[in-house]
Amino acid sequence: MLNQTLKTKVFATLTALTATFFLAPTAVRADNSRYVNDIGRQLARAATAAGLGGYTRTHKPFIDLLTHDRSHYITLNLRAGTSNGIVGVCDRDCRDLDIALLDSYGNVIASDLQDDDIPFIRINPNYSGRYRIRVDMAKCNTNSCYYGIGAFGQ
Repeated sequence: MLNQTLKTKVFATLTALTATFFLAPTAVRADNSRYVNDIGRQLARAATAAGLGGYTRTHKPFIDLLTHDRSHYITLNLRAGTSNGIVGVCDRDCRDLDIALLDSYGNVIASDLQDDDIPFIRINPNYSGRYRIRVDMAKCNTNSCYYGIGAFGQ
């Protein structure tokens, strides 16, 4: 039987590998890996439920922590002529997550501001270039909640 220290190291290594598979470039504390891994699984399920089964992931998923009633921006490049789907999910403490896609001039070109915790937008950009996703943590039962954003294209 493995001693407790070795078990802890093996668990930490497996958790880090799992997090690397599901996650974005955001560094996450090991004690929150349960939330992060859950968000990664939710993103895969949400993409399928949104009808993105034939789409491929165009960007690494972005997973982070956001304070209630605050916003975060994610920059990504999109190509004209490509059908894109952007889906968001959040942890069990979250009650409402909103997303909006902004063009390079800051104009909102698509959004999902409904009172739900799985926002989804589909867009066929008119031009290739940089876009920004605004993520709004509209309702979180705690001070802050984990969220994830996945971008897919066809």
